[in-house]
Amino acid sequence: MTIKAAAASASVILSLAVATLPAHSAGAGSTELQSVLAEMQAMRSELRTVNSRLAALEATNSSLQDRNQQLEAVVERREAEVDYLKSQTQELRKEGAEVAADLDKVKGADWATRIKLRGDLRVRSEMVTQERVVNGAAEDAADRSRARFRARFGFDAQVTDHSKVVMQLASGGDDPRSSNQTFTDVATRKGVGVDLAYADWRFVPGANLTLGKSKYPFWRPAQSFIYDADFNPEGGAVAFERGALFGSTYGWWLAERFNSAPEANNADTILLGAQLGVKFPLLGGESRVAVHYYDLGGGQYSNPFYAGNSFGNTTITQGSGTTAIQVLKYDYDVLLLSGEMGLAVGELPLSLWAEYGRNLAPDVEYDTTWAMGATLGKAGNPQTWELGLLYESMDKDAMFAQIIDSDFGDGTTDIEGWALRGGYAPVKNVTLFGTYMMNTRNKDVGVELDYERLQLDVNYRF
Repeated sequence: MTIKAAAASASVILSLAVATLPAHSAGAGSTELQSVLAEMQAMRSELRTVNSRLAALEATNSSLQDRNQQLEAVVERREAEVDYLKSQTQELRKEGAEVAADLDKVKGADWATRIKLRGDLRVRSEMVTQERVVNGAAEDAADRSRARFRARFGFDAQVTDHSKVVMQLASGGDDPRSSNQTFTDVATRKGVGVDLAYADWRFVPGANLTLGKSKYPFWRPAQSFIYDADFNPEGGAVAFERGALFGSTYGWWLAERFNSAPEANNADTILLGAQLGVKFPLLGGESRVAVHYYDLGGGQYSNPFYAGNSFGNTTITQGSGTTAIQVLKYDYDVLLLSGEMGLAVGELPLSLWAEYGRNLAPDVEYDTTWAMGATLGKAGNPQTWELGLLYESMDKDAMFAQIIDSDFGDGTTDIEGWALRGGYAPVKNVTLFGTYMMNTRNKDVGVELDYERLQLDVNYRF
């Protein structure tokens, strides 16, 4: 029984007791009875008050119980949510680890997309027929026949959206004008060297800065022999092509000079140059004309030679006795004009080109070079072909000989003659070429010598 029920029962009993008491007349007993009845009425009133309080307490208790039940339900829900969040966190961690692994794969794939590998292999059969000087007169020399190869392998690495690094290795040892390697010496291991190593930064649209050992930064007619195609200069250059205009400026380091003696002349041999040209459409093709100038600094009265060979440039003796050396007699300030016209014969491209150059340095006697040629077709896509013919004449000191073609006229100045070239591509990335050179050496100075060279090549690119 609750307290409220007990209080109610007591109130009922008191009420019945008062109601059943007999009535008496007035007197002392009556007074006492009335006092008792008054006390009982007071107790009854108090019991009612207690009952009201108890009812209020029970209502409050009931409300608290309801509130407690609600809180317990909330706690149960929160515990369920915590358990769910824990399970979700574990799943998210697992998914995060998987995503991180996938990102690593993506990063690896992205790195791979930034690297572009490339290379080529050329196998050549070469035959040379030439004359030599015997007792002041031209006489047939022994013919020479040899097999050679050229192997190159490198990559372009995209460093940023606007810059890349290029590296390439090549056979042929340290010859700056040739990466050919002759089959000889009982199949010995062949030398490999750094052929290209440069950074290329496109600092504004249409303009690039290159630093390192790179390709020529200027435009050349495709079949010209005035510059050697294998020569890769070392230094820096800025080249641009915007609309119809193109050009470049460059500086190459050719030879470092160092002597610890305080009075020594340590001026390095460098070559500074610039080209400016314009391209324009003409007769359905693209044509170009350009003017090019370079200055050989620190070259006169020094010997910036490969293997001690001036390759036809005029030399004088410096020093005497055991210290005597051959040095360049002249400076080389060369101005070169080049032009090429692109046409079409039916569906075949036709290129007509010409070049004219002079060494503007003072006191140079044999100072002029010129060349002209034509090429029909282009051996590139499967079952395509090309045919080219050129004539070139180069005076003894018209060009700095260390950078001219190493095959035409045996790689020297003071030459003239023809070159006929044909090519065919039977399948993709494979081309067959044949080049026949008919040249005259010592055309201005010394005894004229006939020089013929036949090259048969098969080229593989990958």
